[in-house]
Amino acid sequence: MTDEHGQGAPDTDEPSRTPTLRIARQLSEELFGAATVGIAGVKGGISVTVTPHNPDARAFGWADFSDQLVLAVGDHGGRWELDAAPEDVALLEDIARSVIAGRVREVFAPGRSAVSVTLADGSVETEIGGEAPTGCLPLPFWRRWSRSVQYAPYE
Repeated sequence: MTDEHGQGAPDTDEPSRTPTLRIARQLSEELFGAATVGIAGVKGGISVTVTPHNPDARAFGWADFSDQLVLAVGDHGGRWELDAAPEDVALLEDIARSVIAGRVREVFAPGRSAVSVTLADGSVETEIGGEAPTGCLPLPFWRRWSRSVQYAPYE
């Protein structure tokens, strides 16, 4: 459930069941006025959406099923499937904060995209995904010649 201020209250208040609930609540407070943070209870966990007010910034979201986290940043690419271990929760938070800071770039091609997020320590996390008809292969070097977007910071 999300109120008019973009702050949410999921059906569960058990941080041990949903290890990213603390991050979602913190982002909801920090991003007030810059983004809408929706937190919804779903069967087995929570779903979080972060939608910036800046149209040049990138929206993202994640689902927390207490033992598995699924973070989505891009159109086709940018999907990280993580365990709920402390290091994976930290990675999810690092990626989220990097997207908010505008350190995210997406390269588009027909039916696919590659999302690269530069973390605060300078390392880059990249995920590629796509939805193409069966048997279709990507064109060679598509990430070099395709349209790319460097997203803006939230504020």
